[in-house]
Amino acid sequence: MPRDITHKKSHHNAQGPRAMTDDELISEFTRLAERDGKTVLEVGVVTWGGAHSHSPELSWKAFRQWSRPPTNERLVAAQMKALETSRFFRVCRHCKERVNAGHMLDQEICQSCAEKELGVTF
Repeated sequence: MPRDITHKKSHHNAQGPRAMTDDELISEFTRLAERDGKTVLEVGVVTWGGAHSHSPELSWKAFRQWSRPPTNERLVAAQMKALETSRFFRVCRHCKERVNAGHMLDQEICQSCAEKELGVTF
């Protein structure tokens, strides 16, 4: 069983949804865990319980692993690479914001833009 070795703080805006910075995405959706004596960088992907579910869940996926704890430079490089990996994060072609892949309607538009521009309701 992986052991979470970081502490997360949630970044929510009281005024409603807003674009998260890359640093906030990294803070919210990456964590270091220890598995089988290795340090693992995990990335959280938002998943939905079903077609009409309004309850998102976070599914943690292993992205990189090191036999020794990574240097800060290696960790930052791996986190930046995770941001560029489409199975974890995507950039909406409408608002140009990077979001968790689970917050995309499809390959091109985020759920927020789909609501505002296409009238999609979730």
